[in-house]
Amino acid sequence: MENGTGNRLGMFLLGATLALGFGWAAYMISGAMVKMKQESLIRVKGVAETKIKSNFATWQCGIWFRSVEIKAGYDGLEKYRQSVLDYLKTAKIPTGEYSVSPIEIYMEYKPDEKGNKTNTIEFYTLKQSVVVNSSDVAKVDAAAHGVSDLIKNGVELKSGRPAFVNTDIEAIKMELLAKATKNAYERAQTLAANSNGMVGRLNSASQGVFQITPVNSTDVSDSGAYDTSTIDKSIKAVVTLEFQVAK
Repeated sequence: MENGTGNRLGMFLLGATLALGFGWAAYMISGAMVKMKQESLIRVKGVAETKIKSNFATWQCGIWFRSVEIKAGYDGLEKYRQSVLDYLKTAKIPTGEYSVSPIEIYMEYKPDEKGNKTNTIEFYTLKQSVVVNSSDVAKVDAAAHGVSDLIKNGVELKSGRPAFVNTDIEAIKMELLAKATKNAYERAQTLAANSNGMVGRLNSASQGVFQITPVNSTDVSDSGAYDTSTIDKSIKAVVTLEFQVAK
């Protein structure tokens, strides 16, 4: 009697173990199928690039005059300023394309025997800047390069590097993103076809690097770049697309 009961209990446990085993196996197979479905994706990058020319330029130069007397400082600075304005006229930059900042005055105090500053003014330094904004980028570029002649003539002047930009950059960017997206889709089609698949619905899309560099530059930045030092530029847009692949 006890043997019969033991046999029935053993058969029950064996059946339960087999059932659990089959159940776990079915779960694992089901999970693998889901994983396969989830991994039936293709991720591709699309690239588009073009060359543009800047259509706007900004250039700034600063002048200063140092004197022991404030009146002489004003007179000296006025002479320098007029030299710069005469130069801009020679460079064919009209008055509407430049502006002159207010005069800034700095006082330098005479030190005592120990090098400490006193309340006695030793020099006055008067400063002023001239800023040029023009759509004639070639003219601004030429003016910035030629201004060194004023320095040779004794004008205390510091010339900044002109900045060249394109005011249509947003429209150009949108056009490049569209081309980069098309390029990514074409790449996805090629990869899917070679694996006997078809490109399905789009899962995700993200914009990658967007950079503006000098023409023929090899510089690459993960955070993007915006060159303003050259008139001629190269623009690159990168996008990443993820598609489902249908077999």
